[in-house]
Amino acid sequence: MTGEEQFAESGAHILMITNHGVHEWSITPGLTDTGGQNVYVNQFTWALVDQGYRVTIVNRGGFPHPVTGTPLVGTMVHPTGRARIMYIEDGTPAFVRKEDMNEHVPSLVADLRSRLAGDTFGHDLIISNYWDAGKIGAALNDVTGGNAPHIWIPHSLGALKKRNVDPATWASLRIDERIEHETELLQRVDGTVATSSSIREILQEDYAYQSQFFLPPCVDASRYHPRKRDECAAIWGFLAAHSHLTAAEIGRRRIITEISRTDRTKRKEVLVRALARVRERIPGPLLVMALDERAGAPYEEVMSVIRDLELEGDVIVLGSVWDQLPCLYAVSAVYCTPSVMEGFGMSAQEAAASGVPVVASDLVPFVREHLLGAGPRREPLDGERGGELLVGDGAIVVPADDVDGFARALATVLSDDVRREAMGRSAFAITVPSFTWARRTQDLLDALKISPDVST
Repeated sequence: MTGEEQFAESGAHILMITNHGVHEWSITPGLTDTGGQNVYVNQFTWALVDQGYRVTIVNRGGFPHPVTGTPLVGTMVHPTGRARIMYIEDGTPAFVRKEDMNEHVPSLVADLRSRLAGDTFGHDLIISNYWDAGKIGAALNDVTGGNAPHIWIPHSLGALKKRNVDPATWASLRIDERIEHETELLQRVDGTVATSSSIREILQEDYAYQSQFFLPPCVDASRYHPRKRDECAAIWGFLAAHSHLTAAEIGRRRIITEISRTDRTKRKEVLVRALARVRERIPGPLLVMALDERAGAPYEEVMSVIRDLELEGDVIVLGSVWDQLPCLYAVSAVYCTPSVMEGFGMSAQEAAASGVPVVASDLVPFVREHLLGAGPRREPLDGERGGELLVGDGAIVVPADDVDGFARALATVLSDDVRREAMGRSAFAITVPSFTWARRTQDLLDALKISPDVST
């Protein structure tokens, strides 16, 4: 039996549309428009498969993979026979950034309809991710008669981005157009899934829409969990190969880790500047940061800060780290994300599931809403910016872009081993099992009132 034949014999069929970026079974970190949403889609897909569903992940293709050069075309059925990736094409054999995707939607819908026509079965539910996929799902229902319920997961929202990025970038990011797309889409879908309370609140406040369902990003607890040092012996050689330090030297230092795509909204330079000030307070901190030179200017800007502050011996720059992530989190003393644009904060969640405390900006929902715990302590900041630190059970939250605040928070965690270990235990307890895919996916399926055999 072929993979397609095995797929055709499975249960209820879900179209999982995630249009922009490069989608694969194993996500290549650092690619433009490719990151947390793709990981979310894969993990959500496998949770649905475990519940008895078959899932088609729909992604824009028709261009070569930016790393391997392999054409992203056709359909890839997973060896399990329960899931597949379908690459749809629009006649443009090149990558298209998500902000410019609207003009491509009609051609993508036409290609998707044609490909689905070759199936001997239909689809019972559409789940779309981000506004461009939402438009494809809505248009597909229009041209096919709208038989399948369509649930939209925004992940982020134009109104949120407009609040958190420089107004000088609004035009190039086409934010006002995006808000128009999202506003229209909310009138065409059968429901929305919020991934954080922030998304739910913005939908209500800025779009006058009440989200019916909730599914935050969850963690694969079999992959991310606390590990003993000897379980991760290979990580020291891996880090040494990317630095001028020996494995033994790295093993003696307190590691601050940051893993995200190379994008200005991640504020990596804020963390680098904070590291320089942390060094003045405690000896030997070592920053391990994901930084991809293919990002161009954002990469060069951060590297320039590292050189200007003479931190080459205190920062290890990594590219693709997917295989090493579990141990990289596990050996970290603290995970830090200064990001100002997060739908939830998946990397912080993975670190927490690994038993690692987190320092984050106040714009990372998972940290602010969950890792702080019930009653965080408020500590005023002395700098010109004012504001305060929120010191919680498993994390410390810092005002966005406050370099001094990040330095103080990091020094607080790194200078007290007893506190750090207690925060790590709390971060783990808050995250697991409450934020596991099996539990949260079942909650959503119950709310949607669907089953692997029958949808209503």
